[in-house]
Amino acid sequence: MTATSPDALPIVLRIQPAADYLSVSRAFLYQLIERGELARIKLGGRAAGIRRADLDAWVNAQEAR
Repeated sequence: MTATSPDALPIVLRIQPAADYLSVSRAFLYQLIERGELARIKLGGRAAGIRRADLDAWVNAQEAR
């Protein structure tokens, strides 16, 4: 992912950009989804994404630990 202002990112990120946003692997991101820590949104067909606000909330929860 290129250095982009978080405000310039879309509201919903596809799986790979969401993993890049968190600096984690796709596999770990899928683990977070399976554990219910992040909600996956169906975008149509096989496409899925995650709300950027949910990603930010997950990061904030990790900081509070």
